[in-house]
Amino acid sequence: MMISTPLAKAICVCVTLEVHDEDYHQVWQASLTRVGNVSRFHSRFEHMCRGPHDATLSNKRRGEAAMASFFTGWNPIKYFPEYCGPFDVGTVDVEIPVSDLPSPADAPEDAQPTVAFRIFYPCDKPSKYDADRPVRWIPQPQRATIAAFAKFLGAKEKVASAVSYLPQQLYWIKLPAHRNAKLREPQASIGKWPVTVFSHGLAGSRNAYSQICGDLASNGMVVIALDHRDGSSPIQYVRATSKTEAHIVNPVRISHSPVTKEVYDARDKQLRIRLWEMSLAYEALVKIDKGYRIENLDDNTSRLRKERSEVLLQFSDVLDIHRPGRVTWAGHSFGAATSVQLLKSIYYYKDRTASDGRPLIIPHADAAIIQQIAPESPALLLDMWGLALKSPEQTYLWERPMPSYAVGGPNGSNVLAVLSEAFQNWKDNLNLNKAAIAKPSHSRRPSIAPRLTRERGKLLPQWARLRAPSPASDSGYASSSAARSTPQLTRQSSMSTGLTTPSAGSSGLSARLSNDRTPGPHMFYVETSQHFNQSDFGILFPWIAYRVSKAQDPATILELNTRAMVQVLREAGIEVAGDDDAEILNKDGSVPRWVSIPVNDDEQQATKPGALSAINRKLSVTSTRSSGPRPARESMTMGQKMEAQDGVAPEAQLELPVNGVQG
Repeated sequence: MMISTPLAKAICVCVTLEVHDEDYHQVWQASLTRVGNVSRFHSRFEHMCRGPHDATLSNKRRGEAAMASFFTGWNPIKYFPEYCGPFDVGTVDVEIPVSDLPSPADAPEDAQPTVAFRIFYPCDKPSKYDADRPVRWIPQPQRATIAAFAKFLGAKEKVASAVSYLPQQLYWIKLPAHRNAKLREPQASIGKWPVTVFSHGLAGSRNAYSQICGDLASNGMVVIALDHRDGSSPIQYVRATSKTEAHIVNPVRISHSPVTKEVYDARDKQLRIRLWEMSLAYEALVKIDKGYRIENLDDNTSRLRKERSEVLLQFSDVLDIHRPGRVTWAGHSFGAATSVQLLKSIYYYKDRTASDGRPLIIPHADAAIIQQIAPESPALLLDMWGLALKSPEQTYLWERPMPSYAVGGPNGSNVLAVLSEAFQNWKDNLNLNKAAIAKPSHSRRPSIAPRLTRERGKLLPQWARLRAPSPASDSGYASSSAARSTPQLTRQSSMSTGLTTPSAGSSGLSARLSNDRTPGPHMFYVETSQHFNQSDFGILFPWIAYRVSKAQDPATILELNTRAMVQVLREAGIEVAGDDDAEILNKDGSVPRWVSIPVNDDEQQATKPGALSAINRKLSVTSTRSSGPRPARESMTMGQKMEAQDGVAPEAQLELPVNGVQG
């Protein structure tokens, strides 16, 4: 039996990761109405799937078989494609009591007592004698999870219950990853694996981006996929701790239109939880890497085997998380905005004053993340939803560029934004994306990095240490040179894995010369792609995705995203598998369906002059030098104060483009 087009549309709404318009809810309800009366719809599936409530086991199995047969017509695939990199991928679920971790900041309102994430990592392939238990895409309890997703999209209770019976085949979808597998020995020259932290979008979870996180892991990275307990997921299960009961975090309804102060405040509240959780996850990684025995509340068992698996100890002393700027921060949609706000909130936190609005996070002085986030920190932003960036309370962050543009930093070469064609066509959001990652034109980058240089032999403050190329060479003292030099390195390819590595004997930060990097920031979109294509939903439901949204070839869309992400990291000096793939960052259109989007003023003039003329954004810039130092005034930004001390006169404010999202 073929499923009807209206119901296909309804199911596609179910698998569309983000909900940015109330029309989605209307499509869902209207589609089910066209299928027929909801109660009759529900009864039909009761009859096909369950039979009478006192049915025998054999009847139940026959019902499940009938359900599977019913959905053969729309045929969701039961598996993911293999990951694109040379390494096998292991995975482990982690949930840690917050009380067991150093506190990076005061807990925000409605923060949960645990932090949860899934780790994807390069692993040794289990032998045929090892018990390789499947990793299911839909976590337990599966039926409740699916029903919660339907309700998240606006379905009524009965409809949500009916939908939970629809995808019997979905219950068996498994990831091409090995549960609790042995971590592979690090292949990088420093003997440690690079780390990426990934933040999900609305309606997401730690599982919703398993394909792209697994692809990164297969290319030689340890990827931390967060579960955010901020009300942005359809449902979150919080395990019991020694002090708290197990409970559920239900979704929080926040309107997408009109955009009011209450909407901004609600998103800020979610961001406070998200930034705190990401900081906690980093604190957890530090403890794990140092060899502390961490209580993992997730016992990582399955219905096949009940014994507990302890795997976190194998991550001791193998994570490259102590050198500043080596952890990558990534996310999709609201998760991409989360990463931007985290980078800016931590990097600029010392300069913020009481008059700058309520901050998203105030890190404690000893928070580990303060030393980690630096201009060298890569940012991988997938289809960023920019509304939250324009919160009136966060104007302080909006007026500051990405840390990458600090003097001595990579000047945007470690910043990547990949949009869907749908979001590229959404001009307000496109302009927000451009402004968020753009260089502070037209003059020079903000003078933030010089705060890390002091007179020779004088001790740097604690928060500014660990700037040396390797932990072993760190002394906590300023370099004898005010400007940091980039080691002269040559790349060579590993014969066994194709891993890009520095030449022997080098202890530098980069596997490529800084002047050999592709100039950034990088912004692209994939033709015929939709917002959900960077999540797992596009690749699991290609027929429905094409039928409803005309999204084509989801595997290629994900491949292009992964290639760009890996290449940006490679050029940032992070050792990853594979050969150099500079072509993917070229702006000449040589890669099919991969279209460059101009970001900065010079690029705009070369393509669409005046494209951002409707935007109003102020950045402090300087272009003239005074004859001597000027006194630092309290009203100046930190960048202006540093310029005054260095003998550079602050100029007037420059009007730059930015537009708000209207709905």
